[in-house]
Amino acid sequence: MSELDGYRERLVAARDVLAATPLLGPGEFGPPDEKTGERWDRTNVLGHVAEMLPYWTSQTRAVIGGAGEMGRGEAGYARRREGIDSGKVLSEADLRAQINDGIEGLLLLLQEMRDEDLERPLVYRPKDGDRQETVRSILEDLMVGHLEAHIRQLHELTPG
Repeated sequence: MSELDGYRERLVAARDVLAATPLLGPGEFGPPDEKTGERWDRTNVLGHVAEMLPYWTSQTRAVIGGAGEMGRGEAGYARRREGIDSGKVLSEADLRAQINDGIEGLLLLLQEMRDEDLERPLVYRPKDGDRQETVRSILEDLMVGHLEAHIRQLHELTPG
């Protein structure tokens, strides 16, 4: 199995776990995030995931197409905040539908990629300073692994 196949399998597994997670509304706020200090409930998590999957898929697609850098910038961070807050406006079912669309978009990108694309270098521009990365590290840290971490967070915020 190729590394790209492994990412696709992990995405499908994450989608299945999310589908099996009950719809319970916002619930209680979790503990503060170590990096940001933000405290999220279930709908904040879902809103963030619904926003971040298409955002980073688009950024990664640009890198595969030849762009040498990626990041959020001021507008991207505002979009992130809107995603987090959208959990208070959209239904949980709507957020999950957006997440499924985001997963499908990422699966499509992975289908289009070649193994050598994983080694493609880029400059990642987060708030705390530029750093050299590869598409592989972006897939792990900002997309597939990030999705898995938020699904674990969602389960931690689900009573029962």
